[in-house]
Amino acid sequence: MAYNPSIPNSFDQTLIPFKVRERYFEEYIGLSPLTYLMGTSASNAIQTFEMTGGEGMSYRISLRRDLNYENPVIGFDQAAGQEQPVTIYEDEISLQLLRFVDMLMGKSLVKQMTPIDVYESLRPLLLNAERRHLVKSILDSATVKLYNSANGGNGPLTERALYGGVNHNASIYTAVGTMTGENYDQSGLCVAHLRKLKSMAITGGKSFEAESRIKPTQLTTRKGFPEECYIYLMDTDSYVSLAKDPAWRDFVYRGVIQGNDQPEGISGARYRGMVEGIMVYECPELARYRVTSNGKTAAWNLFLGAQAFGVCWARRPWFELENRDFNLNTAMAVCEIRGQKALQFPSFQDTSKLIERGIIHSFVQVNPNVVNMPVMEAAAPSDDTSTTKGRK
Repeated sequence: MAYNPSIPNSFDQTLIPFKVRERYFEEYIGLSPLTYLMGTSASNAIQTFEMTGGEGMSYRISLRRDLNYENPVIGFDQAAGQEQPVTIYEDEISLQLLRFVDMLMGKSLVKQMTPIDVYESLRPLLLNAERRHLVKSILDSATVKLYNSANGGNGPLTERALYGGVNHNASIYTAVGTMTGENYDQSGLCVAHLRKLKSMAITGGKSFEAESRIKPTQLTTRKGFPEECYIYLMDTDSYVSLAKDPAWRDFVYRGVIQGNDQPEGISGARYRGMVEGIMVYECPELARYRVTSNGKTAAWNLFLGAQAFGVCWARRPWFELENRDFNLNTAMAVCEIRGQKALQFPSFQDTSKLIERGIIHSFVQVNPNVVNMPVMEAAAPSDDTSTTKGRK
């Protein structure tokens, strides 16, 4: 063996022991907790469904349209021949088997060489991957899985999209390229933008009942009057322009003094406050879906009402373990059978076109240099196959 003396002493360097900390440092994820939006209640933004064995790999959700209330049969007019058919539409969530797999080579050798229990760290790593994928899949289903924005594809219908400071355009790409600036009084996020979103949700579009109204995530009464609440998920950089709006500061300061729901008291600092029934949350994962065109970058934010998404499990996440090569190598996987979709049903105006059940897409200009976040340049390929059918 070679002799490697340490300087200035003559000890052999290879004989000097070293200390290994027995626990890892862990990467900070900061995952957006979309679970608080999930549930089986009709008011939940993310509807959750369960399937059992033998029920197939797809789940259908039905919507019954109301009858036309504007034109009753009056007086002695003949009613026969003026009947209205009952129309029911369906949307379908396709499920898939999903797996995240990791492997530790030479498990017995690793245990001999280091005090760090590498094998036990596999399970939380797999769980983190599964949770992050769930959030990404839900956001994908409302953005790149629906609209090929980066290549100039068609965007949401005019009654389900609002562009800060510019008029609606069928192409997200074109509309973003004509934005005027990222400040709150240009094309950035502001209280006026939030008010317009809520107005569209309550009235059913930019004009009265152009499309179906969006059901609130919370519907209560105060002194006999309805109190409707919605949720706004925003890219973190959108808050830069919103915070500059004097109207926003008025709402926040008043909420701190008078409101029961303090901005830091519900879901951490990512809950920024409430504006006229709109609960504003930061969702950093939305930075993945920014759209850039003609030197302009827009955040793709989501205004949510009830029944915006559907998430269906045939099997909730479970672990599988496999030993290979005479039990020297150990593989572990977290598996689930799941599907998710932004729910859509035929438009009032044209039943050949689909429109979101509980989402309004909000595009506001941001400065991509504020935080070094990825900017979407191409739409992700879809791995979901979902259909919508109508029947009478």
